[in-house]
Amino acid sequence: MIKLTRTFSITLFAVLACLLGWSQYIVSLLGVRIAPDNIPLGPLAAAAITAGILGRSELKAWWRQLLNFRSSAGWYVLSFLAPVVIIVASALANQAFGAPLPTPSQLSGWTAIPLNFAIMLLMVGIGEEAGWMAFAAPRLLNGGRFLVAWAVLAAIRVLWHLPLMLSGSLPWDLGVGGNIAFQFLMMWLFVRSGGVWFLASLWHATLNALSGLFFFQMVEGADKARLGLLMTLGYALVAVAVFLADFRRTVRQLVLKPGPA
Repeated sequence: MIKLTRTFSITLFAVLACLLGWSQYIVSLLGVRIAPDNIPLGPLAAAAITAGILGRSELKAWWRQLLNFRSSAGWYVLSFLAPVVIIVASALANQAFGAPLPTPSQLSGWTAIPLNFAIMLLMVGIGEEAGWMAFAAPRLLNGGRFLVAWAVLAAIRVLWHLPLMLSGSLPWDLGVGGNIAFQFLMMWLFVRSGGVWFLASLWHATLNALSGLFFFQMVEGADKARLGLLMTLGYALVAVAVFLADFRRTVRQLVLKPGPA
């Protein structure tokens, strides 16, 4: 029964997250003149609905997870700095391959980064990761199967971003490869930090504020496509490095104890 409940909860959550997240895209396909974007609060709403269907104990378990912020300062610093290093390195590599240097007017846009970060944190970081990492990750990791949990949640995350890839808002390499590598790093960060889902929100918000809303605005055409590919490779390389250097320790730290069903 516990296994069935766990499977049901993840399946229901994934279906709801996609339906709610895709609603604007679906409406645009029906002829309504609206941007075919994903709704980032979809995963959060899906988690709340699924937990509510499963009962009060599941709602309490999710709420306790949402309120878990206790971790060392180093993990918080890493969640800010790692995405900065990856996107800056990708932008520099892109320039080495021929992309133009940013103009002074483009660089002056850095003043909007703090506001963009705050918006991304509330709408995307919390909106998505409260579902992916606060609700789904603990249930998938319950039992200690890190790679299985990563594969399942990575597949759900990629599927959820499908409308953005179909509409051209998100490059396919970033939407598939980037999300797979990103999910591995978020699972690793979740386990190693002691189960703090909010770190993924910080990383996600920093990534979006610096990439799509800043560096990606400075390039176009082939240069923009190359930047997306370089970012995907950057995340993949970091994920491989983490796997080789710290995966055994991560698995050892994964406590096998009763968790959400």
